[in-house]
Amino acid sequence: MKDSRSKIRTKKTGAATVFYCAFTLPALTLAASAYADDGVTEPTSGTSRTQTLAQASPSPTPHSRVSPAQSAQSAGKRRADQGGQVRNDQPDTTNAIVNAEASQTVEPPSPPSSQAASKGFIADSHLNLQFRNYSDYFQAPNTTYRHAWIQGAQANYESGFTQGLVGFGVDASLFAALKLDGGNGASNMVHVGKDGGGSQQLAWAYPGMYDIKGRISETVVKYGLQTVTNPFLEPHDNRALPPTFLGVSMVSNDLVHTTLEAGSFTRVDARGHTNLSNLTTSYGGTRIDRLTYVGGTWHYAKNGEMALYVDQADDVWRQYYGSVAQSFGDPTTIKWSGLANIYSTHDTGASKQGHINSNAYSVSVSAQHGPHALLLGYQQVLGDQFFDYVNETNGIYLTNSMDVDYNAPHEQSLQLRYTFDGKYAGLPGLKAMVWGEYGWNADASAGAADNASPSASLHNLYWKNGEPVHGHHHEFGFIPSYTLQSGRFKDTKITFIAMWHNAQSHYSDGNNMEYRLVVNVPVKVF
Repeated sequence: MKDSRSKIRTKKTGAATVFYCAFTLPALTLAASAYADDGVTEPTSGTSRTQTLAQASPSPTPHSRVSPAQSAQSAGKRRADQGGQVRNDQPDTTNAIVNAEASQTVEPPSPPSSQAASKGFIADSHLNLQFRNYSDYFQAPNTTYRHAWIQGAQANYESGFTQGLVGFGVDASLFAALKLDGGNGASNMVHVGKDGGGSQQLAWAYPGMYDIKGRISETVVKYGLQTVTNPFLEPHDNRALPPTFLGVSMVSNDLVHTTLEAGSFTRVDARGHTNLSNLTTSYGGTRIDRLTYVGGTWHYAKNGEMALYVDQADDVWRQYYGSVAQSFGDPTTIKWSGLANIYSTHDTGASKQGHINSNAYSVSVSAQHGPHALLLGYQQVLGDQFFDYVNETNGIYLTNSMDVDYNAPHEQSLQLRYTFDGKYAGLPGLKAMVWGEYGWNADASAGAADNASPSASLHNLYWKNGEPVHGHHHEFGFIPSYTLQSGRFKDTKITFIAMWHNAQSHYSDGNNMEYRLVVNVPVKVF
């Protein structure tokens, strides 16, 4: 549901096309010219932050801080009717498909600095371009066929902070996309107008992010259209352009080995859209007027950490999140990694999505020897409701949320995942992940009884083909990727994604298969 107060930024097709060409063609020319000499070798990959498929970040959790441009590249998830996510943690991180789809573009990191070390608004500023060529083929037998091919582009500017006790700055990003193929049925993979149409639009452009920011010591506060990374509001970045969120955020690293976060958000610029709309729940579709969160992560050891967060979706739910991650050993022998996390969700206020009293948890353990790693993950939902989260986000850090979420009432699931990291086999930049997953014991009969009337708002969620949601299902997936390690196209990443899901006729997610090819080219201007 879109509020009439939405700040509409949709461009007319012709104007957007002219703008897109004016924006992207000179940039591509600049990039091609700058990259002409392959004989010049860039710094080694150790100088840049790379969050890529099948390799968890060195920290055992997904809460590592990134720049606004980088955090806009972090997310993944999918329901059968939406398109997909793929998480690739070796449980060093909770989300495998997040690593595969989320940070698809690699950027040199901005060096960490406190306010006392600020060089100023201009001296510490950065401008990066990101080009993403995105193609997708999705088919659900007898129901849905979808294909799309999009060229996306981002110009991400981050200012430094003014000098002094309190520093101020701004961030601004311009997003643009050109449709090369696709149309009706492609949904948010192509353009989506305010009225739900617009799939035939050739090109579109809009301000993707804009914020003002302040910093004192190691604490940064931002207000505007932005992205954040936490267990509730991480953007689901699995299209040509990512979603962004309107609100205020705070991140503090003033305490040793501890990161504290808080924020409050009211609107979203969703994937495929060029206008702001209301936050909603992903499965229930319930409007959220405001989402507020607070929490933090404590690195209690070099290879271990704990996280605790709580959020409130006004008049919908209050949700708690906790996790513990720990690893031992070394990949040259055997590296053992473990992760346990849990969400606890309860209705609050007006209970717009009905009664909610649900817990969902996952545990996983993995062993890595050289380039090879195996992960075993178990997940369970305890309660009569689906585990739900905010739409347009990857707000489900559970290990078994891969192609589908395995989040039906009372559902249990088991996953086996193999990952290959070429860094340990003399093939740096080459990664691959293969997984299989099985879910069983789904039983939505209690929720179906509460929503038995076809006019009930959650009837279609709890009923499938005339019966309450129940049954078992399974999936398989394969994601290879390669990131260029040197030369003028260093950090360009090519990712192929293939996923297959099969379910009984009364399970909530239907049969489908999906294939994607994504090519990301980052360009650092200054």
